[in-house]
Amino acid sequence: MTAYTPPAPHRVPFPARTEELTRVIPHVRNRIGAITALVGLGLALLSLYLPWLASSSGGITALGITGIIDVRSVAPLLFLGLVVLSVLVAVTAISRLGAFAAAAAVVAIGVLAAHLAFVWTLVASTGAADPTLSGLPSDASVTFGPYVAALGFVLVAAGSAWAARAAEYAFPDLASGRPHPSP
Repeated sequence: MTAYTPPAPHRVPFPARTEELTRVIPHVRNRIGAITALVGLGLALLSLYLPWLASSSGGITALGITGIIDVRSVAPLLFLGLVVLSVLVAVTAISRLGAFAAAAAVVAIGVLAAHLAFVWTLVASTGAADPTLSGLPSDASVTFGPYVAALGFVLVAAGSAWAARAAEYAFPDLASGRPHPSP
């Protein structure tokens, strides 16, 4: 019995293997985007406990505002948006799958738009003779809480977009760290 000799390596690359299929995922860029998105989500969630309104009776947090004004009809939608955003950002941070990072960027932009609309309504309702939101104290003024939340949503959108740009869009071949070649 003769000893096994491995075949000579291919001198010409396989025709089915293009540069796109053999590209290596830039892990550092992907992780920087995911960590930026996590920091932004942390800022947005931390802003729930920061003062959003200041009045003579003290600061009112975002959680306190929901008790003052009637947002019971939209509160489940807002909570669901934050949960979906949290899941997408967590999956983006754990994996290199670009679809989740792109979805997180899209959801973060939608949440940012809804947040800015609410902040605009909140600013218009403070100190006005005919406020849009009833139930707010008459001497209330907007403080830094909503702006921290907006910064957080901007960071989530930017970090997720950055991670999506450097991500992988096929299921990875874990043994080689490269995407499966297309059939």
